[in-house]
Amino acid sequence: MPGMDHGSMPGMSTGPEASSNQPMQGMDHSSMPGMNNDAKNTGANSMGNMDHGSMKGMNHGSAAGKPDGSMKMDHGSMKDMDHRSMPGMDHSTMGGMSMGTTSSGPAVGTLPTSDGTTDQRYSAYDIHPHMMDDMITTHLLFDKLGVAYDRDGETGLQWDGQFWIGRDLNKLWIKSEGDRINGGTDGKVEAFWSHTFSPYWDFQLGARRDFGTGPKRNWAAFGIQGVAPYQFETELTAYVGEQGRTALALKAEYDLLITQRLILTPEIEASVYGKDDKARGIGAGLSDASLSLRLRYEITREIAPYIGVSFGRKFGKTASYASEEGESRSERAILAGVRIWF
Repeated sequence: MPGMDHGSMPGMSTGPEASSNQPMQGMDHSSMPGMNNDAKNTGANSMGNMDHGSMKGMNHGSAAGKPDGSMKMDHGSMKDMDHRSMPGMDHSTMGGMSMGTTSSGPAVGTLPTSDGTTDQRYSAYDIHPHMMDDMITTHLLFDKLGVAYDRDGETGLQWDGQFWIGRDLNKLWIKSEGDRINGGTDGKVEAFWSHTFSPYWDFQLGARRDFGTGPKRNWAAFGIQGVAPYQFETELTAYVGEQGRTALALKAEYDLLITQRLILTPEIEASVYGKDDKARGIGAGLSDASLSLRLRYEITREIAPYIGVSFGRKFGKTASYASEEGESRSERAILAGVRIWF
C-alpha cells in the first residue's frame, strides 16, 4: 500500500532485522482474519497456515512459495482491502496513511440545515441558531449634535438623533431632529415599529409630532429606511395628519472615507406637503430642501467631532410665508459639533 508506514502497525517489528529477505517478519499474523492461530508457534517466517482467501484484495497469483517458507506479498493489490475489519489495528497510529474521514467532531465548513434541525457545529458547543435571533440590543446615535452659525450672525443649537431597541427583525425606533435659535425651538419627534423585510431594508410604521414654532401637529407615519445601492443611507417616509394633511419626507446621506478616520458625509433632505398650513409657515408642494457637507474625524468609532457647511432653500408658498415674516428664503450656515453613538 503506497504511503503506508508498516512500522506503526501493531505487531510489526520495526527493528533492523526486518530486511527485504524476510518480508513482514515482525507482523503478528494471528490477529488477521483467516489466520490459523496455531501457526504462530511454527516460526515468524512460516505463513503456510494463513488463509489468504479471506483477505479481500489479496493477489493469490503473487503468493509464490519459497524454500524458507516465506511468501512475497503484493501490496499493490491490497488497495481494495478493508483495513477496518482487521482486529487489533489502530488506524490512528498508522503513520503516513491518509485517512479520508474522521469519526469524531462536527464536519468543517458545514452550514445550518434548512429543515429546522440543529447543525452539528452548534450542538457540539451547546449553541442553538435561534439563540442568536433572541438577543435584545440597543443603539443610541446622535448624527448631529452641535451649533450652526448662519449668515445673519445668529447661532443656534442643532440636533439629529435616533435610538432603537429590539431584536434583529423587530425594533422600537425613536427619532428626533430640530434646532433652537434665539430662544425659539422648531423640531419633531417620531416613534416607529420597525420590521426588517430584507438584509438592507426596514419597513416602519408609527407616529410623528411636530413641536416648537406654531401649533403642534400629529401625524401617522409609514415608510422605509435602509442602505440603497452604492451605500446611500436612505429614509423615505409618508405622513397623514389631521384635517386631511399629507406629507412626504426624503433623507439620504453617504459616508466617503478619505482615510480610515477622516470621513466626509454629504446629506440631502427634502419635504413635500399636500396642503397649506400657514400657522406653521408651510405651503403645499415642495416646501424646502437642504444640502450639507460634514467632515468628521473619528477619535474612536463612537466619538467623532465634525465641521461642515449647510445650504437650504424654501420653495413656493413656504418661501412666501417666510418673506412675510421677515425671514430669508435661503439659508447658509457653518456647522460644528460631535457625532456620538453607543
